[in-house]
Amino acid sequence: MNVQLIYQDETSNKFWNIVVEGNKYTFTYGRIGSEGSTKDKEFADEATALKAAQKMVSAKMKKGYKLAIMDLKDVVRDNYTFAGKIIKSFGSKLEPETAVKVSSGYDDEVRINEKLDKLAKQPNIAEMDTLVIGEWNEAAEGEGCDDVLEKIVELKDSFSGLKHLFVGDMNYEECEMSWIIQANYKYIYEHFPNLETLGIRGGESLVLDKINLPKLKNLVIETGGLDTRVVKQIIDSELKGLEHLEIWLGTGNYGGNVKIEDLKPILNGNYPNLKYLGLKNYDFEGEVAKALQGASILNSLEILDLSMGILKDDGAEALYNNDALLKLKHINCRHHFISDEWVKKLETKFAEQKINLADQEDSEDGDYFFVEIGE
Repeated sequence: MNVQLIYQDETSNKFWNIVVEGNKYTFTYGRIGSEGSTKDKEFADEATALKAAQKMVSAKMKKGYKLAIMDLKDVVRDNYTFAGKIIKSFGSKLEPETAVKVSSGYDDEVRINEKLDKLAKQPNIAEMDTLVIGEWNEAAEGEGCDDVLEKIVELKDSFSGLKHLFVGDMNYEECEMSWIIQANYKYIYEHFPNLETLGIRGGESLVLDKINLPKLKNLVIETGGLDTRVVKQIIDSELKGLEHLEIWLGTGNYGGNVKIEDLKPILNGNYPNLKYLGLKNYDFEGEVAKALQGASILNSLEILDLSMGILKDDGAEALYNNDALLKLKHINCRHHFISDEWVKKLETKFAEQKINLADQEDSEDGDYFFVEIGE
């Protein structure tokens, strides 16, 4: 966990950061531009440290601190935040300054739809604009989330302020990503037309249909293997207001069948406001790198993310020879199979873009390459 907060008004310009590593958290605070002061504390285990850190973050945000994305402008969602808010599980009280997470495990006596009913009855429910759906009962047994989406639609009047929705926020212990059974999102569009962010984890049985969300700015699809049908549905949708498009394409080992020809309509599509494009976790990142030569999407793009996938020297050479990438603000190629020689060339040419070439991997036998997340 790494959370960065800032507080700014006419008289204050402060930062407050906290990092959790194992069973210890360290927080740093002070005036922006200074090194600040640092304190740390150890706990019995990591879970206790995370809980304590999340409590501190919530307290700071109640005092007016805001999440500072800073160098992480490409992040709409990670393990701890969504749409600029800290993810916090709903208990007995709604905290609208957080991304409210509702989930229910297999052995949980209170099922997820009952928890959603309870959430809808909170006196300040009209203030909630960010909802995260985590594990639902029997998700790990192959049960989809149709009932959950139906419940959200049923509660549409209570959830009328909803602007940011994520469905499937589960780790591998709760349900491996490729085992998550998704649903058809058509009715979500009909009843929540003001959605600005839609995030989905899991590609099995996922149907986007034609996305009809005129205010949509951020679309995030996380999978271990995506069907080309979903890519086509994105392409066929009217998404001219989109600013952030993030697709985890995955690997053929987990059902991914997207080819580079399927992606070219995105690379040359009409997305005039798109600032971030992530085609991540992909078997064929090198083919994407080559297809970017002359791609019209680069005219508006600020951040290119080809991380988590199989990017080798041929892809590195394609990036190196594409001078249009020099107009970008950032390039992310974290987790790759690029040689030291080409790493140095890319780091030199794209120094101003702060190209991320961390997590350089080695193929064990020269023939085995893997995406970062395929489960």
